[in-house]
Amino acid sequence: MCYVRAVRAGTLRLYRKLFLVSSLVLCFLPIASVAQTGRVAEAEEDVQAAKQAQQNGDFARAVAGYQAALKLMPEVPELRSDLGLAFFLAGDYPKAIAAFQQTLQRKPDLLAANLFLGLAYIRTSQYERSIAPLKSAIALNPKIPQAYINLGGSYDELGKPDEALQVLQQAERVFPNNVDVLYNLGTLYYRLMVRTYGKMAQVAPDSYRYDEVLGKSFEARAEMPAAIYEYEQAIKKNPRASGLHYALGHLYWVGGEYAKAIKQLNIELQLDPENYQATYVLGDIYLKERKFDKSLPYLLRAIRQQPDYWQAYQDLGRWYMANHDDKRALVYAKKAVQLAPGQPDVHYLLGQVYRQVGNTAEAKAEIDQFVKLKNTQTQRQTPSAGLLRAASGDQDEAAHPPPGPPAQ
Repeated sequence: MCYVRAVRAGTLRLYRKLFLVSSLVLCFLPIASVAQTGRVAEAEEDVQAAKQAQQNGDFARAVAGYQAALKLMPEVPELRSDLGLAFFLAGDYPKAIAAFQQTLQRKPDLLAANLFLGLAYIRTSQYERSIAPLKSAIALNPKIPQAYINLGGSYDELGKPDEALQVLQQAERVFPNNVDVLYNLGTLYYRLMVRTYGKMAQVAPDSYRYDEVLGKSFEARAEMPAAIYEYEQAIKKNPRASGLHYALGHLYWVGGEYAKAIKQLNIELQLDPENYQATYVLGDIYLKERKFDKSLPYLLRAIRQQPDYWQAYQDLGRWYMANHDDKRALVYAKKAVQLAPGQPDVHYLLGQVYRQVGNTAEAKAEIDQFVKLKNTQTQRQTPSAGLLRAASGDQDEAAHPPPGPPAQ
């Protein structure tokens, strides 16, 4: 598993967040004599020199500085932790491990010593030994994403994907927008998916489910003829399985073969009347064919079945705009923007409706937003974009993005 390994600068930033500054620790030690005062001052000079060397990337000098300070003040566990970090940054992981272990013997609840001991174990492939200190780090402070990521990585390296998944799912709940957490969780999901489908290929290569999986795989890669073939094979083996006729009809919709799509979608709704995606696609097809009387009931039913289905609200806005009911078109266009503010075409639609009702300033703002989002979407488009959208659950958009602005 490719878990995050912090670079030196990131490690230093993380360490500074977790540790007390050693010089401050020294300042608050009880002073028993003039000799003791001089010893603290000398140790503080060594610490400051070590920290400066560490900032400059001179880790050998940093190690020497912390070692000198420890000779003067061996009772300060934070100093030994600083020494452990210097060894860690220098790549001397065995000595870092020893320093952190000695630190925790004196102060078991020192957060950074637990965290970096776990990381040092990982750097030396001692994954089993990394578990306990990383768990302790999370218990001491559950707001450190690196602890979850590396703990999940250790479990995965040990062949315990269920434990890894549990840790990373917990991390996602704590850090829902952390890109490293999402990356590692997504990577684990993907590997589990590949493993599961690989097992399916071994135990049931002739099942309709395996044909369905192959169809989804080809669809995600935009290999539509191959996807159609696999879905057709799955339907031959189990014509009453829900979802298959929708999948095939969806591909015909994508390819503009509306008659074939309508046939498959109607079969799907006979098998599963509450399939809101099939309901929506039928409404969209009839809207594109300008069969307004047929289109409207399907679109209204789609939002009753799935009240936050923004594509249906967008089509309803288009439907009412095409039928010269700008007031209702505005209601549905606004709702589409509310539900999917990052989708360019909903802003274009709302801009067109605003222009129809004479709100020039609002129309310009929405068109400007459309242009901005469209440009960003084009710049960031990658070969895996369809797969990413499919993975997010937006199956309609994965293979059939919303149509562009209508011709003027």
